[in-house]
Amino acid sequence: MGPKTLKSKPEGNIDEDPLDIAIKDVQNGAGLHLDSDEDSGSDDGAESQLVLNKEHSNGRAPMKAAGFLCMESHDGKTQSENPNAETMQKLQKMATSYGRTGDQWRTRAFRQAIGKLRKQGELIRTSHQARAVGIGESIALQIEEIVSTGKYRRLEYAQNDPRNQIVKLFMGVYGAGETTAQKWIAQGYRCLAEVYEKADLNVNQRVGIEHYDDFLQRIPRGEVEQHAAVVEKALKAADPNLQLIIGGSYRRGSKDSGDIDCIIFMPEAGISHIRTLMLDAVIPGLMAQGFLKVVLASGSFSDDGSSKWHGASALPGANVWRRIDFLFVPWAELGAALIYFTGNDLFNRSMRFLAGKKQMRLNQHGLFKDVMRGRGRQRINDGTLIEGHDEKQIFEILGVPYRPPEERNV
Repeated sequence: MGPKTLKSKPEGNIDEDPLDIAIKDVQNGAGLHLDSDEDSGSDDGAESQLVLNKEHSNGRAPMKAAGFLCMESHDGKTQSENPNAETMQKLQKMATSYGRTGDQWRTRAFRQAIGKLRKQGELIRTSHQARAVGIGESIALQIEEIVSTGKYRRLEYAQNDPRNQIVKLFMGVYGAGETTAQKWIAQGYRCLAEVYEKADLNVNQRVGIEHYDDFLQRIPRGEVEQHAAVVEKALKAADPNLQLIIGGSYRRGSKDSGDIDCIIFMPEAGISHIRTLMLDAVIPGLMAQGFLKVVLASGSFSDDGSSKWHGASALPGANVWRRIDFLFVPWAELGAALIYFTGNDLFNRSMRFLAGKKQMRLNQHGLFKDVMRGRGRQRINDGTLIEGHDEKQIFEILGVPYRPPEERNV
């Protein structure tokens, strides 16, 4: 008897809308060359546009970005109900390993395979079944090995490679990305103590090593709310109209977060006024009371155009430092900023990909029409702003139903 006919996992009782299709397209590799000013947005510490240097983030962004496709469903629940969950988890670890070494071709192939497995309602056991749902032969054979033996030799080799283990260790340092990790290895360092004592570290990297374990810990949802409450009290003291929304994975309903994204805004206010209040009153006050511990990235002056502040905070009486970001958002751009700083990465890319298909452009500032592009999709003009303030209106203009934040875990 031949292999059983596989049925795709049901997607619901309604037809797919253009955003569903865009998500699948991006899962399969479309939209890889989006505009440089329209990167992925915030996702649990992996902000692309907020960084003041290319390796800011927290050293773990490449690993996180690789994990979005298989670890969470659209409603924020884990994929434990999926019969292929264990296979996807192991393939994801392999993709992360390839991504860490800069092998983007294999990383993409594994992500595509994970995306296809995620849509299946039955366990894919054999390489024949895997190929039948569109997975390439090499990964199909690896899937068969995982299911039939419970082992994954390729992943074991990668995880046991001493160099890979050291790269992973070093990339966990705040302010140290893959390039820096490889440089430290080339300089002969093999542990954090050696790096701390001998390497030429900037201030952020030194803090990153001193609080390495703190920054690697996930932050429980309740604690995120406690940090935000302290900030909100300081906001109201500076100006009763200042408001805060917690972004990132918290807004998507996750039980814990990698850092705390505080989206700061004020009705009818522009960026300059908000920034002045934050940098001249709120942040110094929180520093003085000991809640904010260190500045990791910020503009130097209240009028320098900066729209963010990165640092670390600790609750009263607590020794653990948490990564916290303040994102200053003008009222006119609030809706676009909420989409951008809520994530996740794949959802944001899919929204921008959909906008591009409609000759529009979406970034953290707004949705623009009449965007002209030349050869290689090089943007010729910025287009005309259609909507920036209203999050739901942006969805409506793009012709898709509004997706609540908890449904953006794609």
